[in-house]
Amino acid sequence: MTKSFSMRWVIALKAEAKEIIKQYDLISFDHEGPFPVYKNKSQDIWLTISGIGQINSSAATMHLFHKSNAQPWSIWINLGIAGYEATYGSIYQIDKIIADNNNIVYYPSRTLVSKIPYTTLLTLDNPQTNYTDKYMLDMEGSAFYQVANKITSHELIVVLKIVSDNSDYNVKNINSAKIERLVKQNFSKINDTLIGYHKLSSEETKRHRLSKNYQIVISNFHFTVSQKNILNDLTKKWDAAFNESNLMDEIKGCKDAKSILKKLNTIINNNLIDWGKN
Repeated sequence: MTKSFSMRWVIALKAEAKEIIKQYDLISFDHEGPFPVYKNKSQDIWLTISGIGQINSSAATMHLFHKSNAQPWSIWINLGIAGYEATYGSIYQIDKIIADNNNIVYYPSRTLVSKIPYTTLLTLDNPQTNYTDKYMLDMEGSAFYQVANKITSHELIVVLKIVSDNSDYNVKNINSAKIERLVKQNFSKINDTLIGYHKLSSEETKRHRLSKNYQIVISNFHFTVSQKNILNDLTKKWDAAFNESNLMDEIKGCKDAKSILKKLNTIINNNLIDWGKN
């Protein structure tokens, strides 16, 4: 992997993290702080073990952000086990997170087509065994997402949960060996899913080396990763056509990313330049 493929893992239990540490050749970096931290030799993949619970998860996420000097294009991943009325050992990607303590709902991006099925996650303050097939049960997801969403694009946040207990598999029978086995048997799916996010991360890397006009527009409006790619292309054409003049005056009446892209596209097309020659 290259530096463009920057990853930050926040995992509650050592047993959940063991296979990730092994597969990515992570080594211990800091065990004196509040949370153990691991990294690879090139320092683009980092992992911390948060411990159980929302407070630990949010604190560990911010700790790893500072400790690893995470870049805006870093992919942030929360991996762990969860209760769910579904096949034991199956893995799910989360596209809706409900915080049980305040009923706040988060919607992780579904920008990419994932081979892993999507489902909803309910994050609890205390363990529960009221299993349902409507949502998975965990104790970290919402807190992780809330913090990660402030330090990277929400399209680069990945929450993955593996079914460890339900009405057929008693939570009391969970142990470290079983957890390690669950992650190991799902690792290829996890890795395959992250390949798509690596591509998005690469696009985010490029965004931070773009024109002044691009940076000005991005700082004032919210764009998805795909919209950023379109804006990147349009601002390059703008700079070439109008000698990098400030385009903010032209988009004063625009209220969102979609209207900005439409306005710029119209102006540039009306300029009648053969962009294939540039």
